[in-house]
Amino acid sequence: MILIDDIAVVNPRVRNAKIHRVITESIEDVGLKRPITVRRLNSGSGEKPYALICGQGRLESYKMLGQTEIAALVADVDEETGHVMSIVENVARRSPRAGEALEQVRSLRSRGYSDAEIGIKLGYEKTWVSNVVTLLERGERRLLIAAESGYIPLNLAVSISRSSDSEVQQLLLDAYESGEIKGRKVLAVRKILEQRMRNGKQGRISFRSGSNRRPMSPEDLAKLYQRDTAKHQLIQKKAEHTQGALLLTQQIFKELFSSDEFRELLRREKLTDVPTPLVDLARQEGFLP
Repeated sequence: MILIDDIAVVNPRVRNAKIHRVITESIEDVGLKRPITVRRLNSGSGEKPYALICGQGRLESYKMLGQTEIAALVADVDEETGHVMSIVENVARRSPRAGEALEQVRSLRSRGYSDAEIGIKLGYEKTWVSNVVTLLERGERRLLIAAESGYIPLNLAVSISRSSDSEVQQLLLDAYESGEIKGRKVLAVRKILEQRMRNGKQGRISFRSGSNRRPMSPEDLAKLYQRDTAKHQLIQKKAEHTQGALLLTQQIFKELFSSDEFRELLRREKLTDVPTPLVDLARQEGFLP
């Protein structure tokens, strides 16, 4: 039994109020089922004797219930090990919220652990950790949370982060045709990428759970694919039209610059400034020195 006032919470976490209320009511009814875990601190420096490792919710519940002491397991570990124990306990005891496991990876990586070591501590494959680290280093928080929420495969998120906007469209098409993403996830991924282009890689993403929209039928998916194909065809036509207009303009200037009368007219009118690309073109054709 340890005095609650002797325990320092060195890495406090924001708690879900509803869940914490349930914990408090349970402790009040049946008592503490599992002791908290603390580590000893060096005495004589004005600090409290113990630092909390696991059990912040239980400790806060005891305070709310007016208790002065709490049962605790005292681990003989240093600060680094205590921090890792806290992370592992939080990840292992429940399914983390979207993005929470990613923050745990970030924390451990900042402390110098390798991808393999992080995978062992958190119970993930090294490949998963490596992909997460890649997205973290690229600042792709939107893609990270989308992958952690199950809206997009992690390997596809990494590929998107390394690709241009035009290449991303091809990646999505390939993923759709291979069945890697399908159904309602197609629309979700499109929304994620639109947010990423409009608002940047960082930021929060809100996913609506329990939507009442009906699942997309094969016909709906076919229409969506046809609509996207039509958009890309229109963009291609516009590009071809622009290229044709540029070629025509280029040919017109070539013919004008080949005319002695036109060049003399420019000199008389003191129109001596010409866009650099046109000058380069005229020089290539031998019309200007």
